[in-house]
Amino acid sequence: MNNDVFDEKKKSWQNTSIWKRGLVMLFFGFLAGFARLAITLIAVFQFVSLLLTEKPNGPLVKFGQSLNTYLYQINQFLTINSERYPFPFSSWPMSSPDVISEQKPL
Repeated sequence: MNNDVFDEKKKSWQNTSIWKRGLVMLFFGFLAGFARLAITLIAVFQFVSLLLTEKPNGPLVKFGQSLNTYLYQINQFLTINSERYPFPFSSWPMSSPDVISEQKPL
C-alpha cells in the first residue's frame, strides 16, 4: 500500500498541467495586485469627481464594475473555485459576478 501512495505523489509531481496552472496562478497573483492598485486610483478619482461635480464619472463607474468583476474572477481562479482562466485567456468581463456563469476552460 505504501508504494501506491508513493506512485500517486510521484505522478502528481510529474503532471505538467498542474505545473502550468501554478505558473498561471503566479501570473494572475501579480496581475491582481495591479488591478487592486487601479481600483484604488479609480476610487480616489471618483471621490474627487464627486467633490467637484457632485456626480461620479459614468464611464469609470462601468470600468470599475468590470475591473471588480475581473478581480473576482482572478480570486476565484487563484482559490481553485473556478477552472476558467480569466482575461487575457478569456474575454474581458462586462457584467457583475452574480450574472456570470462559471464555465470550464476551453
